[in-house]
Parts: sequence; C-alpha cells; structure tokens
Amino acid sequence: MPVLAFGDTVKIGLAHVFSGPMATFGEVAEQGVRLAVKRINDQGGLLGRNVELFKADTQAKPEEGLKAVEKLIAEDQVDAVVGIVSSAVAVKVAPEMDRLKTPLIITHAMADQITGSKCNAWVFRMTWSTREALKGAALLAKSELKSDTWTTLGPDYGFGQESWELFQKYLGELGSYKFVNPSFSPVATKDWKPFIEKVNAAGAKGVLVSLWGNNLRDFIKQANAEKFFDGKDVICVVGGGVEIFWALGFLDTPVGVWFGTPYWQGANETPINVEFVTEYKNLSPSRIPPSYSAYTAYASVIMYAEAVKKAGTVDKKSVAKALDELRVELPGGLTTFRAADHQAAFPVVFGRSSEQASKHGRKFRDLAPLKIFLGEELLPKPEDTGCVMRPLN
Repeated sequence: MPVLAFGDTVKIGLAHVFSGPMATFGEVAEQGVRLAVKRINDQGGLLGRNVELFKADTQAKPEEGLKAVEKLIAEDQVDAVVGIVSSAVAVKVAPEMDRLKTPLIITHAMADQITGSKCNAWVFRMTWSTREALKGAALLAKSELKSDTWTTLGPDYGFGQESWELFQKYLGELGSYKFVNPSFSPVATKDWKPFIEKVNAAGAKGVLVSLWGNNLRDFIKQANAEKFFDGKDVICVVGGGVEIFWALGFLDTPVGVWFGTPYWQGANETPINVEFVTEYKNLSPSRIPPSYSAYTAYASVIMYAEAVKKAGTVDKKSVAKALDELRVELPGGLTTFRAADHQAAFPVVFGRSSEQASKHGRKFRDLAPLKIFLGEELLPKPEDTGCVMRPLN
C-alpha cells in the first residue's frame, strides 16, 4: 500500500459534461463535489491529507468521455473518479475500469447495463437505474392516479423507448391497462406543438413523459401554455430537478404534475439534510437549493471518503473493496452500495407540483404530496440484473 508523504493530497477526478447544452449538469455537479471536498477538508481531510479536485469534460460523447477518464487517471493521477451524465458514455467507460484499475462512482447515468450486463468490480452507481425509476412510476400510477389508458412522450433514443417498455411491463403487472400511440421526439426539437397535438390525439388520460434537461423544460413551457396538462394524469419520470423548476419559474410550471427524482431537497427534515441544503444554498447569491445532479455528485464523494476511512488507505483496490456494502447516512437517506451489482439503494421521491411555492425558493413550486419509495422496493433482485461480478484483478 502506498504511504502518503507530507504534503500529498487525495485526488478526486470529476468526469462530467462542461460544454454544450448539457453543461448545466456539470456545473451543478461540480458545486456538489466542491461542497463535499470542503466539508471533508474542514474536518481534517482524509488520513490527515487534504482532498483536491481535478475535472475533465466528457462532452457527453462516449469516446471523449473515455479520454476524459483516462486523462484524469494517467495525467492527474487521481485516486478515484466520480461523475458521468450520459448513459452512452457510462456504457463505454465502465468496462474499461478493469484496465484503468480506479474506483468510478457514476452520479447521473441511468442505463441498466451499468449495474447489469456491464457491471464491474471497480464501478459503482450513486443514482437510480432506469428500471428503478420506471417501476416507481408504475407503482405511483397504480396507487395515486386513476387513468386506465396511457401513452408516452419521450426522447427518440434508447432511454425514451426503454422507459416506455418498462412502464408498460411494470404497470401491466399491476392491473388491466391500455397503452396506446407512443410519441418520441428528436433531441433537436424546438417546436413542441406537433407532439402536443399527437399526444392529445392518442386519447389517453395518462401520459408518461421521459424527456429531461432542456427538452423537458421547453416542452413543459409550451405544453402549459397550450393547457396540455388540464384533465390529464402526467408523470415526468425524471423531471424532478431544481434546475428545471428554476428555469421555468413559478407561472410556467403546471400544477398537479408528478415528478420523479433520486433526491428532493424537501423530502426530509433530518439534521444532515437541512445542513446540506443550507450549505449548498449559501454557495449562490440566488440561494438555489441543490438539484439531484448536485446531490448525487456530493454523495459520491462522501461515500468515497467513508470507504477510505473504512479501508484505512487510499489504495485503489482496497477502497473499491470497502465500497462494497458500504452503508452511510446521507442527506437523501440511508444509502448502501449493493455488493452483487454495486447499485446504490436509497429512498427515491415522486412529488406532485403544488400551488404553493417551495420554502427553499419562492421562484419555483413545491412538490406536495410526496410519495417516497425505498430502493429495495424498486430495485430488481441481484440475480435478475444480468450482472456477473468478477473479482478485482
């Protein structure tokens, strides 16, 4: 095991998207990481050494993403990597970690393969999986909504189609439902009116929306102006991001729409969460509360730090082993990395957009009521993930 000399630092690499239309996700993730680093250093660092942050731009492209991770490991000599927003990037990078022999904690990408067929002893995921999110949406539709006929509007690539397939599977197992006329929009869509009209023409009262990021923001704004949400049961399965609510503003956010998220700042009032939200809001003059992109990045660094403490070293293999079944009380709730597939199990949140403003920001609506599911309720059994976890080499 390497012995740290005086003046050495523990190096964390953040591989995220810092350019192009998705750069906001990288910016808020970096804020989350920097807050975690500050907290750790203020408490004496790790093994008596300060933590230092390095970052690299994945550009949300698979080849560039792999180059970014390789640069952090080879040139910056980081002890661990966190980040990655794109599932395509994550699927490209994850199998390479056997070669790079460095712990990777994925903070945003949801592709099931990451903790399924492409699972890796070096790779952990701090956010929810696609299957987890869609099973939650199905349970929500069954318990809270009345629609017996559903359609969808999603992005015209794997995530959109897979979300619709999984929603049909999980909701179909819960009762007799009809699924009709799905719509999938190109990423470059600017005018949402044709898609609004197509979804309306489907005649379904229930609508699963799997759009995210700027596409979701722009769709909601136009759809709200068209009164699209009136009289419908709508679930925006991955829409519960503060950046979406903040960008829309209070008036452009419809009331009565359900939003899903792996973290919502108002979901619990535990001291650890209240402290985290307060510290994060103090980073910005606008006092914007943490989005789930910021939270999962923050939580990944805290989980890494706890693994280092457990291992008593920054030796990469020792830390990867310590992450297995690590249980930590985080702002979002008790979190565990499952040994069988390295998927984090934690409480996830669905909330209904309220007429009231959030106490964490008068500019955006609150989510109330909330429906909270434990990760164990939504995650597939380890033997059903397709993961064959090979030992560290």
